[in-house]
Amino acid sequence: MQAFQIRRKVTAASGFAELGLYQEAVEELEELPESSRDDMPVLATWLQVYQSWGKWSEAAAVAERLIQKDPDAADWYIALAFAIRRAQNLAAAEVILGAALQKFPANATIHFNLACYYAQLNALDKARLYLQKAIAIDESFRTIALSDPDLRPLRE
Repeated sequence: MQAFQIRRKVTAASGFAELGLYQEAVEELEELPESSRDDMPVLATWLQVYQSWGKWSEAAAVAERLIQKDPDAADWYIALAFAIRRAQNLAAAEVILGAALQKFPANATIHFNLACYYAQLNALDKARLYLQKAIAIDESFRTIALSDPDLRPLRE
Protein backbone atom coordinates (compact mmCIF):
# COMPACT_ATOMS: atom_id res chain seq x y z
CA MET A 1 0.00 0.00 0.00
CA GLN A 2 1.39 3.39 -0.98
CA ALA A 3 1.80 6.32 1.42
CA PHE A 4 -1.11 8.14 -0.24
CA GLN A 5 -3.42 5.16 0.31
CA ILE A 6 -2.35 4.93 3.95
CA ARG A 7 -3.08 8.63 4.49
CA ARG A 8 -6.45 8.21 2.80
CA LYS A 9 -7.40 5.34 5.11
CA VAL A 10 -6.26 7.27 8.19
CA THR A 11 -8.25 10.31 7.06
CA ALA A 12 -11.29 8.15 6.35
CA ALA A 13 -11.04 6.50 9.77
CA SER A 14 -10.85 9.90 11.44
CA GLY A 15 -13.89 11.07 9.50
CA PHE A 16 -15.87 7.97 10.38
CA ALA A 17 -15.02 8.51 14.06
CA GLU A 18 -16.23 12.10 13.88
CA LEU A 19 -19.52 10.83 12.44
CA GLY A 20 -19.88 8.21 15.17
CA LEU A 21 -19.30 5.38 12.70
CA TYR A 22 -16.77 3.61 14.88
CA GLN A 23 -16.89 0.16 13.31
CA GLU A 24 -16.21 1.69 9.92
CA ALA A 25 -13.27 3.62 11.41
CA VAL A 26 -11.87 0.41 12.87
CA GLU A 27 -12.27 -1.37 9.52
CA GLU A 28 -10.27 1.34 7.75
CA LEU A 29 -7.47 1.13 10.30
CA GLU A 30 -7.40 -2.65 10.33
CA GLU A 31 -6.90 -2.67 6.55
CA LEU A 32 -3.59 -0.85 6.92
CA PRO A 33 -0.43 -2.84 6.30
CA GLU A 34 1.27 -4.18 9.40
CA SER A 35 4.30 -2.00 8.66
CA SER A 36 2.29 1.21 9.16
CA ARG A 37 0.26 0.28 12.22
CA ASP A 38 2.80 1.70 14.66
CA ASP A 39 3.19 5.01 12.81
CA MET A 40 2.32 8.13 14.80
CA PRO A 41 -0.61 9.27 12.57
CA VAL A 42 -2.12 5.79 12.72
CA LEU A 43 -1.76 5.57 16.51
CA ALA A 44 -3.17 9.08 16.94
CA THR A 45 -6.18 8.08 14.85
CA TRP A 46 -6.71 4.93 16.92
CA LEU A 47 -6.65 7.18 19.99
CA GLN A 48 -9.24 9.48 18.43
CA VAL A 49 -11.48 6.54 17.53
CA TYR A 50 -11.31 4.99 21.00
CA GLN A 51 -11.85 8.33 22.76
CA SER A 52 -14.85 9.19 20.60
CA TRP A 53 -16.26 5.70 21.09
CA GLY A 54 -15.75 5.77 24.86
CA LYS A 55 -13.44 2.74 24.76
CA TRP A 56 -11.28 4.04 27.60
CA SER A 57 -9.08 1.01 28.31
CA GLU A 58 -8.19 0.81 24.63
CA ALA A 59 -7.58 4.57 24.49
CA ALA A 60 -5.25 4.28 27.48
CA ALA A 61 -3.25 1.51 25.81
CA VAL A 62 -2.81 3.58 22.66
CA ALA A 63 -1.88 6.69 24.67
CA GLU A 64 0.77 4.67 26.47
CA ARG A 65 2.21 3.59 23.13
CA LEU A 66 2.18 7.19 21.90
CA ILE A 67 4.09 8.23 25.03
CA GLN A 68 6.68 5.51 24.35
CA LYS A 69 7.15 6.77 20.81
CA ASP A 70 6.95 10.51 21.57
CA PRO A 71 7.70 11.14 25.25
CA ASP A 72 8.16 14.87 24.72
CA ALA A 73 4.54 15.54 23.73
CA ALA A 74 2.35 16.53 26.67
CA ASP A 75 -0.83 15.71 24.75
CA TRP A 76 -0.26 11.99 25.06
CA TYR A 77 0.05 12.18 28.86
CA ILE A 78 -3.13 14.27 28.98
CA ALA A 79 -4.91 11.71 26.79
CA LEU A 80 -3.67 8.88 29.00
CA ALA A 81 -4.92 10.58 32.16
CA PHE A 82 -8.26 11.34 30.49
CA ALA A 83 -8.69 7.67 29.55
CA ILE A 84 -7.51 6.35 32.91
CA ARG A 85 -9.94 8.65 34.71
CA ARG A 86 -12.76 6.97 32.85
CA ALA A 87 -11.38 3.43 32.77
CA GLN A 88 -10.23 3.39 36.40
CA ASN A 89 -10.61 6.42 38.65
CA LEU A 90 -9.64 10.01 39.37
CA ALA A 91 -6.86 9.07 41.76
CA ALA A 92 -5.05 7.03 39.08
CA ALA A 93 -5.46 9.85 36.57
CA GLU A 94 -4.13 12.37 39.10
CA VAL A 95 -0.96 10.31 39.52
CA ILE A 96 -0.39 10.38 35.74
CA LEU A 97 -0.92 14.12 35.48
CA GLY A 98 1.15 14.79 38.58
CA ALA A 99 4.07 13.03 36.94
CA ALA A 100 3.40 14.82 33.63
CA LEU A 101 3.44 18.15 35.44
CA GLN A 102 7.04 17.49 36.51
CA LYS A 103 7.97 17.08 32.85
CA PHE A 104 5.73 19.86 31.49
CA PRO A 105 5.42 22.49 34.27
CA ALA A 106 4.24 25.22 31.90
CA ASN A 107 1.42 23.22 30.32
CA ALA A 108 -1.84 24.97 31.14
CA THR A 109 -4.01 21.99 30.22
CA ILE A 110 -2.28 19.79 32.77
CA HIS A 111 -2.82 22.42 35.47
CA PHE A 112 -6.45 22.84 34.43
CA ASN A 113 -7.15 19.10 34.42
CA LEU A 114 -5.55 18.76 37.84
CA ALA A 115 -7.84 21.56 39.04
CA CYS A 116 -10.79 19.58 37.71
CA TYR A 117 -9.61 16.38 39.39
CA TYR A 118 -9.05 18.05 42.74
CA ALA A 119 -12.42 19.80 42.56
CA GLN A 120 -14.06 16.43 41.99
CA LEU A 121 -12.06 14.96 44.87
CA ASN A 122 -13.27 17.88 47.04
CA ALA A 123 -9.72 19.17 47.57
CA LEU A 124 -10.89 22.67 46.77
CA ASP A 125 -7.79 24.57 47.90
CA LYS A 126 -5.63 22.48 45.60
CA ALA A 127 -8.19 22.87 42.83
CA ARG A 128 -8.09 26.67 43.15
CA LEU A 129 -4.29 26.68 43.10
CA TYR A 130 -4.09 24.61 39.90
CA LEU A 131 -6.83 26.63 38.26
CA GLN A 132 -4.99 29.87 39.05
CA LYS A 133 -1.81 28.42 37.54
CA ALA A 134 -3.66 27.30 34.40
CA ILE A 135 -5.16 30.76 33.94
CA ALA A 136 -1.81 32.44 34.56
CA ILE A 137 -0.32 30.37 31.74
CA ASP A 138 -3.31 30.64 29.39
CA GLU A 139 -6.02 33.20 30.07
CA SER A 140 -8.56 31.27 27.93
CA PHE A 141 -8.96 28.78 30.78
CA ARG A 142 -10.76 31.50 32.77
CA THR A 143 -13.71 31.29 30.37
CA ILE A 144 -13.59 27.50 30.17
CA ALA A 145 -13.65 27.27 33.97
CA LEU A 146 -16.95 29.14 34.12
CA SER A 147 -18.82 26.25 32.53
CA ASP A 148 -16.69 23.15 33.11
CA PRO A 149 -18.88 20.73 35.10
CA ASP A 150 -15.87 19.29 36.94
CA LEU A 151 -15.24 22.70 38.51
CA ARG A 152 -18.80 23.11 39.77
CA PRO A 153 -17.67 22.57 43.41
CA LEU A 154 -15.51 25.68 43.12
CA ARG A 155 -18.46 27.75 41.87
CA GLU A 156 -20.89 26.66 44.61
